[in-house]
Amino acid sequence: MSRPRALRHRSLTALLALALPATLALSACGSEQEDLKGFDAVSVSGDVGSAPKFDFKGTLAPGAAQDKVITEGTGATLADGDQVLVNYAVANGFTKKTVIDTFGDEAGGFVQKVGAKVEPQQITDLLVDPVRKQIKAGLKVGTRLAVTVSSEKLIGQYLGDQQVSSYMAGKDIGNEDGLVIVADLVAVAAKEPAGTPVTTAKPAWAPEVTLKGTTPSGLNFAGVAKPDAKLEVSTLIQGAGPEVKSGDVIAANYLGAVYKGKKPFDESYSRGEPLSAILSEEFGTVVKGWSQGLIGVKVGSRVLLKIPPALGYGDQAQGADIPANSTLYFVIDVLGAA
Repeated sequence: MSRPRALRHRSLTALLALALPATLALSACGSEQEDLKGFDAVSVSGDVGSAPKFDFKGTLAPGAAQDKVITEGTGATLADGDQVLVNYAVANGFTKKTVIDTFGDEAGGFVQKVGAKVEPQQITDLLVDPVRKQIKAGLKVGTRLAVTVSSEKLIGQYLGDQQVSSYMAGKDIGNEDGLVIVADLVAVAAKEPAGTPVTTAKPAWAPEVTLKGTTPSGLNFAGVAKPDAKLEVSTLIQGAGPEVKSGDVIAANYLGAVYKGKKPFDESYSRGEPLSAILSEEFGTVVKGWSQGLIGVKVGSRVLLKIPPALGYGDQAQGADIPANSTLYFVIDVLGAA
């Protein structure tokens, strides 16, 4: 049986987005089975795109990481710089339970820039780091990857951090458990929206999107009605891809401004890299107006959102560019979802 070691103290300052309960004990208990290493302990089955099935032949002993391609994809070939959308699941080889599953509604997956090193921004980044390292140019969309690894290797140095300890305990992961991580390469984010321009009259609430070529560069509020408290969505380009679902991680380019703002308060187009965000009322990583406004939108679309303060930042100012009680306007290109 795995036993928790003494906790070592080193903070992970990037893990501020998670508000978690007090630290719990990190021991795990299960039936006595033979300890096996790597993929001798577990086999993975199931179709790519759906939650994997884990068949444990014994207890997955913690040890050096082993990686394996479960299924070779037949889709587009990844190139450096591509933004690939990934769903994943994590199973504990000691308890034999799946502890994270982004194929369902629990949480979003992640977006990986091929060839780029990713610094952890939240606790789940620590858990998926081994499979991130396996996502390389030359792989194809539809590939399923798997890694077995020790939880101590992933999180041991951060266990003194209360949020990390609480999160891992809440998932019933001890600090000496063997884990198996499975990741599906779902799709590559497009470079720009792809669909049919919508030619209906512009709503009274909607600013004009100013373009530099085909790229949004600003919002013109001339003649725009004073904002009310409603969330509004207007489709400018109707994409032909799948609809965004609650719990999806999306890749999106965006530009945002407050009502009658003379310039955007933020945008991603000039950075050359889309935002990755999880859309969910419960655990989303963006303001609620994004989640409510984009769920149901088809991949490939360009949409305009009007987000009232109650679904934005409320009475909390966000620096000088977003005063308290601001109505937020966004033009958003939905480039991928998983």
